[in-house]
Amino acid sequence: MRLAGVTILVLNLLFFTCGTSRAIPLEECLRIAIEKRAVIKQHRFDVKASKEKERAAKAGFLPNFDVTYSATRSRTRGSYGSDSFGGFGGTSGSGASGLGFSSSGFSGDLNETTSYSTFSATLSYNLFRGFSDYRSLRAARYSTSAQQFLLSAKVADIILDVRNAYLDALRAKSNLKVVTDAVKLLKKQKADTDVKYQVGLINKRNLLKVQVELDSARQDFLSANANFDKALDDLKRVVGIPYQRKIDVEDTSLPEMDTGNFGHLKDLVLQRRSEIKYYNMLIASLNEQKKSVRGKFFPSIDLSLSYTKLGDDYTMKTRDEGLDYEANFMMQAKWNLFNGLRDYSDVRETLFRKMATEKELQDVKEQLVLQLRHAIDDLKVARNRLKVAEVGVKEGKEHYRVTYESFRSGLADTTDLLDARVFLTRAEFQQTDAFYDVQKARARLLRIIESDDKNKS
Repeated sequence: MRLAGVTILVLNLLFFTCGTSRAIPLEECLRIAIEKRAVIKQHRFDVKASKEKERAAKAGFLPNFDVTYSATRSRTRGSYGSDSFGGFGGTSGSGASGLGFSSSGFSGDLNETTSYSTFSATLSYNLFRGFSDYRSLRAARYSTSAQQFLLSAKVADIILDVRNAYLDALRAKSNLKVVTDAVKLLKKQKADTDVKYQVGLINKRNLLKVQVELDSARQDFLSANANFDKALDDLKRVVGIPYQRKIDVEDTSLPEMDTGNFGHLKDLVLQRRSEIKYYNMLIASLNEQKKSVRGKFFPSIDLSLSYTKLGDDYTMKTRDEGLDYEANFMMQAKWNLFNGLRDYSDVRETLFRKMATEKELQDVKEQLVLQLRHAIDDLKVARNRLKVAEVGVKEGKEHYRVTYESFRSGLADTTDLLDARVFLTRAEFQQTDAFYDVQKARARLLRIIESDDKNKS
């Protein structure tokens, strides 16, 4: 009864575990990763910031309107004058000689409070600034496009990471199945060996040899199971799935690709890669920035209309004899002839930055072409390995079947059957590795070509 209760408990736990795990297809993993990964959100914010900078650049084509109000209240208190002022060529005092005079009529206290206020409104518009505003706007637009292409590149990187993690999980799951099948074969062989041992057809040494192989296979099963769990955890991390959530993976295969025409694939890389488009937009933006800085060598022409109202207190009231308001219309042309060669240096700085970016783009193109060549070679090698491994599995299964029948008939011993099982398991491992090497090579080639993907945004 106790054993039955433990068995029921174990079965319930297994049922609950299996019931809570759900196989997530690769397409869903890609969608979740693109929506949740922080690096994607970061670059989306960069795109939004660049769009705001572009919107700010449009302000150069709009008028400026400024309003100013100021109010001042001051109080002056003190005294002025003295007993007398010295005269010219004479003495001070009451004498009448020379030009001296008395200051008694000019002395007194000063206690005065004054207040005034000013309100002004100015509408100004730039007619010409050497096309700097136009070039700045174009530079901002190119910069926005560059950020969008950089976002596309990051999305493509995330897609490759998710695909690789998903394929690694499938590889670990397939390896677990291979080890599980090996344990089943050894259990069957152990049962047959027990029968032969009981009837005296084999000795205990052969029986123990099978038992040792079975124990070793069970340890391999535990390791393979742990590796599968780790692969699932890595997939969760890459996708952005909570670790406590139980998931499983389902069989998938990436599309086959024709790698015979290298020139065509090279053209696709140079046309599609977002990194190349990013650098092209960056170079275009720097070129427009250079032209915008050159606009400082031209005169600037501005129109302005201003209205100024003057008041004697905070409420803008004006005395009858005071100035009420003033309206001005002004056109101003300004041309800087020399500012220490700063504008000239700014132009050359932008030019050198553009040239450096062009060299960086050239290096990126060379790296991508080299990556394409290596990816094609890796895919070819993986395909050939898979063909050989598939033949090896067929031969290994047939070899094990023939050896097992011979073992049952007494024509083969335990060692022969164990060797046949080892050969079959090794062939299955090689087939699994070769198959997923093909899949990962396809994933890498898809990334290098940046094939259109409905999950990209």
